[in-house]
Amino acid sequence: MLNDADLERYARQVIMPDIGEAGQEALLAAKVLVVGAGGLGSPAVLYLASAGVGNITIIDDDMVSRSDLNRQIIYQTQDIGNQKVKQALAAAKNLNPDIKLSTLPVRATIGNIRKLVAAHDVIVDCSDNVETRYLLGDTAHREKTPLVFGGAVRTEGQIAVFQSGVDGFEESPCFRCVFPAMPDTSQAPGCSEAGILGPVTGVIGSMQALEVIKLVTGIGSSLTGRLILFDGLNGSIMDIATKKRSTCMCCGVK
Repeated sequence: MLNDADLERYARQVIMPDIGEAGQEALLAAKVLVVGAGGLGSPAVLYLASAGVGNITIIDDDMVSRSDLNRQIIYQTQDIGNQKVKQALAAAKNLNPDIKLSTLPVRATIGNIRKLVAAHDVIVDCSDNVETRYLLGDTAHREKTPLVFGGAVRTEGQIAVFQSGVDGFEESPCFRCVFPAMPDTSQAPGCSEAGILGPVTGVIGSMQALEVIKLVTGIGSSLTGRLILFDGLNGSIMDIATKKRSTCMCCGVK
């Protein structure tokens, strides 16, 4: 039940017919895991907190560096050298002190990810390395948890939603169906090698937050079975339909 403060804080969402009080209550009850508090995680965390997602866990083992500040908008110059999760928690808490935030200053690993994924309703992949992405994709499928994937480099970004393990979405692709082979650094260079414009991560991270809100409230059409490619240099978007692969090593026929 929303109290008076909730109704005032979330007024611009509650008055939307698609959301209403029921949708806002669903957001307040939701448990979302954000993996990575960098260029994508920064806007995602802020928008999830401001929307009233009631339980947010942030996992990242990195420290704030000066080179992060062109895109990781959750941090300020005085945060350099501090744990990202600590500063991210403070920023989100300042924005919305009424939600529950928890942090883990560690990497997502095969030893901790299964329990983490199982404890949350939606996983947001804002990580910056392919090993973590495949680990999240496999675990989300096995734990039957929706995964909101995002990536960005230079002036390009991509976003998709994977629900292959969720009841009713068994025929949709998992992460490995769309990205079957783990690329090397020459095929998929990171921001430190290829560079990145900050607004591109802002676009993709904000879209990830939007997909989480849609999944939790049940509004609109999610990006399940779709891969959106964003070209910031030319201002274009490509929407690609994706399919389940029977030979997939994660979700295919065994």
